[in-house]
Amino acid sequence: MAKAKSDLATIAAVAQLLGVVVAVAALFFAREVFIPLALGLLLSFLLSPIVDRLHRWGVPNVAAVVATAALAFLFLAGLFSLLGRELTTLVGQLPEYRHELIDKARGVAGLTGGVGGSLDELAEDVSEAIEEGTELEPGESEADDAEDPSAEAASSPTLIQKWTDRLLPEPLTQEKPDNDGSSLKRPLYVKTVQPNAPLASWATTAGTVLGPLATAGLVSVFALFLLIYRDDLRDRIIAVVSHGDYVTTTEAMNEAGERISRYLIAQTMINVVYGILLAVGLSLIGALMTDDGFPNAVLWGVLAIFLRYIPYIGPTAAAIFPSAIALAVFPGYSVFLTVVVLIATMELICNNIVEPWLYGSSTGISAIAVITAAVFWGWLWGPVGLLLSTPLTVCLVVAGRYVPSFRILTTLLGEDVQIKPGMRFYQRLLAGDELRASELLRERIESQGFPATCDDVIVPALKRIRLDHDADHLNEADANRLFALAGGLIADCKTMTGDPADEVDASLDDAPGLPTMIGCTSHHFSETLVLNLLRIGGGGTYHLNVIDDDVMPDDAGRTIKDHDPPLVVIALLPKGGFPQTRYLCQAIRDEGYTGPIIVSALGRFKNYDRLFVGLRKAGATYMTTTFTQTQNKMESLLRRHARPACHMSSVAAAETSP
Repeated sequence: MAKAKSDLATIAAVAQLLGVVVAVAALFFAREVFIPLALGLLLSFLLSPIVDRLHRWGVPNVAAVVATAALAFLFLAGLFSLLGRELTTLVGQLPEYRHELIDKARGVAGLTGGVGGSLDELAEDVSEAIEEGTELEPGESEADDAEDPSAEAASSPTLIQKWTDRLLPEPLTQEKPDNDGSSLKRPLYVKTVQPNAPLASWATTAGTVLGPLATAGLVSVFALFLLIYRDDLRDRIIAVVSHGDYVTTTEAMNEAGERISRYLIAQTMINVVYGILLAVGLSLIGALMTDDGFPNAVLWGVLAIFLRYIPYIGPTAAAIFPSAIALAVFPGYSVFLTVVVLIATMELICNNIVEPWLYGSSTGISAIAVITAAVFWGWLWGPVGLLLSTPLTVCLVVAGRYVPSFRILTTLLGEDVQIKPGMRFYQRLLAGDELRASELLRERIESQGFPATCDDVIVPALKRIRLDHDADHLNEADANRLFALAGGLIADCKTMTGDPADEVDASLDDAPGLPTMIGCTSHHFSETLVLNLLRIGGGGTYHLNVIDDDVMPDDAGRTIKDHDPPLVVIALLPKGGFPQTRYLCQAIRDEGYTGPIIVSALGRFKNYDRLFVGLRKAGATYMTTTFTQTQNKMESLLRRHARPACHMSSVAAAETSP
């Protein structure tokens, strides 16, 4: 039976792996369809909050979508027209910067020793090539140029030809060509050169330009239809995917949509402000440190707005362009260093203050997941994949939160590791890392309090040690080592809060007026650690004396009868222990103890009522299932026990007074 289950698990794992491979292959080979669809979906997420706001103001749905799309189109058209104008200006100004480029190349050549000569020659070649393209040779006229342009091109080798001739010189040969016309056996080879075909050239150019335009149009159509029919598409997707679980599907879709919309809106706000500040900063640097101003400052601001949508690579590219211009255009390095300091300061403020404040937990993915997703989607879909990497990864993480089959994605890519604090503490114990385990306890006690830390961290770790030992994952020596390590950390819990009130509580522990209770273990020595937690939690409120775990139930009952405490608490750490607890309760009652008995069974039980009835029949008064509940019940019973004592003492004092 076990082998059959193992085979089924293997088949299921292989099927899931094949499904992933098929999905990735489909995304790759059908990218011409999926990329416009994904971009349209991304654009609809970005514009949907504006459409919803207009719709709430009473604007009809179609009119709200058209108005939003028109505003977005005008905004993008303005940005692209500005970008095109600035690029045209930059291309026209590039020849003016050649002298500074040559000087910088020669300056680097003087600093690089052995390779300086090569860099110096490179600078001379660059200078000669630029001058040859802009000046005429002496004795030449424009008419001669116009008469024989092919001869000029043949006599003036290009810069690339010069370099290739140096690296790969043409071998000298005395052989005559095969078709030199010197004899009948060597006829001249004649080839008819077709004139330029304007139609073919126009078709090639049109194909190059119309391809991106067609994609942009398809993206726009997808976005418009997704916005107009968003409610209908939502209902259809829920009906197909939910399989009757409408609550989970609706929550998953709402979370994915909200996270992506918040991320895109926040990213757009940050990028626009960043681009404006960069353009203003570069303009100020040009006005204060140069005579002619910083070239094309608006261009670098607009480029930064668009490039910063691409994780990690985009901000780097947005920083390289203006830095390179500052290095190439202006003499010296002062302007370049100022630009670098400006961009570095903006990036530090943006990454460490602005983005955490605006994003918060909007994406829910870790930094490593962002890098991994950028690499994967960039490999799959190219530059568009880099743009879509974060939103698509957000969808996968949200799917992992609600679909058990995808839960591994949330664990690998999610921002918060899906490991409970108790298991993290247990891992520290297994590794023998007492320092980090102590830090974890201290942080939890300071943030959540001692009772919550016991319920969420310490008690689950103790139960896990028991469970792994019973399953033979831990031998006896390892289990005892872990219990000893946990016991030492529990003993240090009183000093972990760093609160000056702890010193007062420590002094109150020895006060003689505090009530003294008795604690017992049910069936395992690890329950002594739970009683130690109760002792620490009751500091300044009560004393707790613990009966050793090797004492027999009848002897424990006689000890309790002799001391007659206000209450007795029995610690029970599952699994097991209920028969022993019932027997211990019966032994305590048989010895004549009449006070309350609390059974602290720390765990969740489906048959709670049946277990409680069995304990009540054996003599138990209460059954608690958490540390916090146990401590509250003990303090409540102590307060109830203290009121009759105070009343009796006041009556006795009144009777003795004259």
